[in-house]
Amino acid sequence: MRRSFTLILLSVIFTLSAYEYSMLNLSAPSGLKKGEAEFMIRHRFYGDIADEPLNNFFGMDAGANINLSCRYQLFRNAEVNIAYSRRKSEKVIGVSYLLELEDFPIYGQINLDYFSFEEKILEESTRRNFLYLLSLQNEEFLDNFVLTLNTGFDGYYERFLLGLGLKIGIVDNIGLIGEYYPVLDRNSASAKLGKYIGEEDAFAFGIKLDTYGHHFIFMLSNTDDIGLRGVSLGTIKDSHLRFGFNIQRKFVW
Repeated sequence: MRRSFTLILLSVIFTLSAYEYSMLNLSAPSGLKKGEAEFMIRHRFYGDIADEPLNNFFGMDAGANINLSCRYQLFRNAEVNIAYSRRKSEKVIGVSYLLELEDFPIYGQINLDYFSFEEKILEESTRRNFLYLLSLQNEEFLDNFVLTLNTGFDGYYERFLLGLGLKIGIVDNIGLIGEYYPVLDRNSASAKLGKYIGEEDAFAFGIKLDTYGHHFIFMLSNTDDIGLRGVSLGTIKDSHLRFGFNIQRKFVW
């Protein structure tokens, strides 16, 4: 009896609808409703998954970059968010607004984030500015495919950002995700940006499992940065693959 109940419960959980088409590093138009919130944990391990994988547990023994974030929908389509990343002690506070594009099978969202981070090697270590971001995502077509586009402007480094993503459904609430972040200004970067531009573009891919209140993503990437500001800087030549994961949890207040 208990076994049958457990199987039924698991079946129900994994057939309930996800609340949005969230991605790996890209921002997706919100699926929250007024009074709902989301808490997310993102891990990007530093180690090479292929370097003695049994000894270092697929690179997990080398430490990780960690990001914690929370967002809340104050009223219809309007949200506030806060986030903290371990790397450079980056802090973010922002607002977003979901765009309702009538007669178009596309969702849109605009974000304005104020961020600060630490550059310990500089005399005045704290750096701060704004990130302006537009996220676009289509309604699922052919019951399997969702495309995501992020474009924006980093006010500190004074550069345009771009990220492209694709989600392919396998079965109900399980899908494959791939993302690519081309560096748009590798040959024209400002002096302020200097050494931070990588020789190669960054990418990530993984598998996503959705339940009614949780999203779980397990991924591999050639960078351990988190979010479009970081991954759009590229990575070093022949960078190794790292393991990472995202966990999202929805709350109703």
